[in-house]
Amino acid sequence: MASINPRLRGTIEISIASVGFGFLGIFGKWAFASGLSVGEFLSYRFTLAALLIWIFLLLFKPQWIKLTRRQTMIAGLLGVFGYALFSTLYFEAIDGLSVTLAALLLYTYPFWVNVFSHFFTHDKISKKEAFCLVGASLGLVLLLWGHIEVRNIWAIAAGLGSAISYAIYVMLSGRLQQGVRPISSSLYVITFGAITLSLFHRTDYSHVQSLTSFQASCIFGIAVICTILPLTLELAALQKLRSKEVALLMMIEPLTAAIMGAMIFHESLSLRQLCGALLIAGSLVINTFSKQDSP
Repeated sequence: MASINPRLRGTIEISIASVGFGFLGIFGKWAFASGLSVGEFLSYRFTLAALLIWIFLLLFKPQWIKLTRRQTMIAGLLGVFGYALFSTLYFEAIDGLSVTLAALLLYTYPFWVNVFSHFFTHDKISKKEAFCLVGASLGLVLLLWGHIEVRNIWAIAAGLGSAISYAIYVMLSGRLQQGVRPISSSLYVITFGAITLSLFHRTDYSHVQSLTSFQASCIFGIAVICTILPLTLELAALQKLRSKEVALLMMIEPLTAAIMGAMIFHESLSLRQLCGALLIAGSLVINTFSKQDSP
């Protein structure tokens, strides 16, 4: 893969990452149905992911563990105020809103990335990028639109907060993690995220021994497929692509979730949802290939 054009490589990396993140709802649905709470699920997810990376690096690449004090601090802050905060706000939104509305609020983050990039950096949004963003956002609404329920008005703020905090995480990761080995950065982002979530949710790890084999499988799956793999690839892609390109390409995630939901849970997709999926895919293709063709 080293001989591949860096932009193409970054596109492949974030596409694979988005597919991995798309399985989050699958494992989450199985885990919650089996009796795991949100706090347990999040804490176990990040703690196991951190342990697996630590074990792997200690055994095979111990030299990759060491970062400068500055980079360790940056990765730690990204773990605390990026992933831990985003995850907590998102599940707070799910607790007070219908899942559909919570997902729609979360996936406004490409919009926030573009807004922040346009006004706070020199990376201005072009007309074609704006067109693709609007097209993908419209497709997202068509894909996810369904039962809308608001049980707690503050949950709307939590949903928007999850989108904004994730947008800031994506932007800061792209600007501050350049030149840092992605797996090394993931190690500390995930570790600090695990510590924060465990403290916030007061997770009792003595309950681990009472997990069923199915619950353990769900936790292992989400730790590897939805955490280690996509987070590391996302950080790698952010070193090759602009933050707003990464954010838009991550709309592959809801596409994956919808397709996997149809395949695994036999959830039928309506004509409206299929049109939405095609609109998202078309917008991503136009935006990606217009960049690949640019000098």
